[in-house]
Amino acid sequence: MKKEELREQLMHELWRMYKMDIIVHLMEFVEGETAVLGFLMQRDGLDVNPSQISVDLRISRARTANILRSLRQKGMIEMDIVADDRRKMNVALTEKGREYFSSKFNFIAEYFDLYIDVLGEEDISDLIRLLKKTVDSEDTLRQQGAIGGER
Repeated sequence: MKKEELREQLMHELWRMYKMDIIVHLMEFVEGETAVLGFLMQRDGLDVNPSQISVDLRISRARTANILRSLRQKGMIEMDIVADDRRKMNVALTEKGREYFSSKFNFIAEYFDLYIDVLGEEDISDLIRLLKKTVDSEDTLRQQGAIGGER
């Protein structure tokens, strides 16, 4: 098969995959409020400031501020001024935020379990191997300067 045909098929299948319900649900975990809650969940008990969230999640400071404002209004996070530097704020999950994120995570975990059941262990293992190879290849290309680091 020619490279152009492979490229077209790959792009077509990735486009179809992007439209799948499971991907739509998964996208919540990589952007927006759910991503911030997940970030805070991973660092539960640690000091986290808005700048860390912005840098680690690759979102602008303005977008971070809007997300944090919304989450605070919903009672999912609390923000406290740092005692020894009143210019800084720490962000922490509330119990409501923990419960909300856990319910979202449990939903997506059950969804993925269904896909594992349908595809089977061998195909899922192959898919994981290929996805890992894909991610590792992009890292290699970026290190070699073949592709840009900005998204």
